[in-house]
Amino acid sequence: MRSRRGTSRTGGGRPRVLVDTTFLLPALGIEVEEEAMRAIELFRMLEVYYLEAGLLEALWKTLKLVPLERLGRVELGVRAIRRTYRALLPGARAFTLASEIYHRGHRDYIDALHYAAAMTEGLPLLTIDRSFIAFLEASGYQVEGIVYTPRSLPGLLEGAASRRG
Repeated sequence: MRSRRGTSRTGGGRPRVLVDTTFLLPALGIEVEEEAMRAIELFRMLEVYYLEAGLLEALWKTLKLVPLERLGRVELGVRAIRRTYRALLPGARAFTLASEIYHRGHRDYIDALHYAAAMTEGLPLLTIDRSFIAFLEASGYQVEGIVYTPRSLPGLLEGAASRRG
């Protein structure tokens, strides 16, 4: 797996997870669903990865929701995300898989790229987007063992603990 600098990194024993854009928003001062906030509380037990494309998508949301006088909070949030989480650089295959998902009917390329990066890099994906999960299932893409919701995240942690113990 390649980090921002293109080097391979492993999780140091903690379970790894790629988070979608929703989980970046609170650091930028944007409120999210309670279930997402509860999942974020568990991040201290995980090695969390994000995509720069997801960060860009989050910043697009700040343009609509964060007033000019609160942009300092956004800057602090970007710094915190980059210091706390690990940027994942997906390989070329992830981009073509994301394009395939897009052309099969899911018109959010960033969602598709999150899934494709998770698949090609062997990382679980954490999302609250149940309609995207339903699309993946209906289209024959692997979901079990790849896509997690905040509700199923404790199972990922328990599974990692039982493999270590």
